[in-house]
Amino acid sequence: MDLKDIRVEIDKIDDEILNCFLKRMELSGEVAKSKIETGKAVNDSSREDSIVYRLSTKTPNELKFYLKELYSTMFAVSKSYQSTLMNKTSKSVEKIKEAVVKEDRKLPVSATVACQGVLGANSGVAAKRFFPISDVSYFKNFEGVFTAVDKGLCEYGVLPIENSTAGSVLEVYDLMNKYSFYIARSIRVKISHCLAVLPGVEKSQIKKVISHTQALSQCAEYLKNSKFDYEAVENTAVSAKKVAESDDKTLACLCSKECAEIYGLKILEENVEDNSNNYTRFILISKDLNVFDGSDRISIMTSAPHESGSLSKILARFSALGLNLTKLESRPIHGSDFEFLFYFDFEGNVQDNGVLNLIAEMENSSMLFNFLGAYKEIL
Repeated sequence: MDLKDIRVEIDKIDDEILNCFLKRMELSGEVAKSKIETGKAVNDSSREDSIVYRLSTKTPNELKFYLKELYSTMFAVSKSYQSTLMNKTSKSVEKIKEAVVKEDRKLPVSATVACQGVLGANSGVAAKRFFPISDVSYFKNFEGVFTAVDKGLCEYGVLPIENSTAGSVLEVYDLMNKYSFYIARSIRVKISHCLAVLPGVEKSQIKKVISHTQALSQCAEYLKNSKFDYEAVENTAVSAKKVAESDDKTLACLCSKECAEIYGLKILEENVEDNSNNYTRFILISKDLNVFDGSDRISIMTSAPHESGSLSKILARFSALGLNLTKLESRPIHGSDFEFLFYFDFEGNVQDNGVLNLIAEMENSSMLFNFLGAYKEIL
């Protein structure tokens, strides 16, 4: 057979597969009705395992793993379809339903906000963009921001979650599992670094540069070419403050232009970051769950069994519902060997029944699960 004839035969088989698929999905719908009546969960792994095993006995050895992959996807699609026909619930789903019926769903114009660092920090810039009128309090570290929100010292907290050049801020991801909170908004802030020193200092006098770890990473090539020693500090604004308060003419910092001006520093060079397309994404957190108008992004955290294919099964559920994943991050579970928490950001509406059922199913079937919020990202 030539290629054209082979494709004709494949088309015929695809038509047969489609008819079988439609019939299978129709029966899956009947299964969903039965599960609604009996209260059974959508997920039935033992049934899935028995189907794959039965079919594998009729399959050549070299195709058995392909068969398993095919049916893993088939099961995920079937369960996603069943979920759209059911009204599953969980603790998180009940909280979401309460949040979306609140009368006032607009982000406030003014608020008290917790940020890490000192005056001039980029998190403070993000806070001003979230709230035109804001009372910003600065804390030494990221955990201080979580604590301030947790104890009610501030209504909201602003935290960097990832940078387009240096990647995720892992410390924040780890703290997300420790504290109970919800994401209310996120924003992308363009980050530009300048080399700043005490007034009267020249570049030839510089021996060491200080800044935040992420800033040092974002300017790695520049630092390498300049042959400066460098040291990490808590924040870019902290580095500017330290230079301003020192008498050390050999010390410089990497900070924003605005920050250098706040602390009266001399700017030697601007835009020294290696990539001009340098953005940091900040999240706005609160203790209470609010789903403000325009929310179209969802964040969740969940564990997955330490077994082959567990993550791919979760991803298949998102794909079957047509949900676009925008972020996937894994972090080890403290005290466990080779166990991980997975953080998902995806585009979706929490008023969609399929999305709510997916959240309920994941929460009810996971050892660890946190709904982190439904929100809008400001670009």
